[in-house]
Amino acid sequence: MKLRDIVGLCPEEAIWKMMAYVSEFLIKDKHAHMLGPDNITIDGDMFLVGADKETPKEFLPPEQEPKESPGTPQMVWTLGAVAYYAASGHVVFGGHGGSYQKEHPHVPLPKLPKAMGALTPVVQQCLRSDPSERIGLEELHGLALAGLKACSLRQREKSDVLDNGRPGEKTASEEKWPEEMTE
Repeated sequence: MKLRDIVGLCPEEAIWKMMAYVSEFLIKDKHAHMLGPDNITIDGDMFLVGADKETPKEFLPPEQEPKESPGTPQMVWTLGAVAYYAASGHVVFGGHGGSYQKEHPHVPLPKLPKAMGALTPVVQQCLRSDPSERIGLEELHGLALAGLKACSLRQREKSDVLDNGRPGEKTASEEKWPEEMTE
């Protein structure tokens, strides 16, 4: 399955994992890679980078021309744009990507939904319009690993509210089926 198949439906942990896998791949491979939601494949709980001839124009950083081989800062920008897309279901800067940012270099950087608040500053560091101000690939990888670890340590909050919304009252299903199943 391609990343594009699940955009907007990804939990925070999946975004951190995608960023960790892809950044590790980019660090180890040392070649320029065209990134986009169509060449990141999900295989079980792994994210793999496939070969793509060019980065879709809406995922190109402001300083990169189509079909131009990206450098590390450009791959970081694109990875941030892909993470934003996977988390929100929207392409950065109203669907125009880096071309809009190039024309409007001081446009506010996008924010992710509140539930993914820890991802927002990392994605924003990737999407800075000036390549020299962007986060480095190794630092991005470290932050992605830390974010992934934080997600795995976070426990679900238990609620004492039953499904009818009032604490301590029986639910409709408990009234209909008062007995419990036993083995």
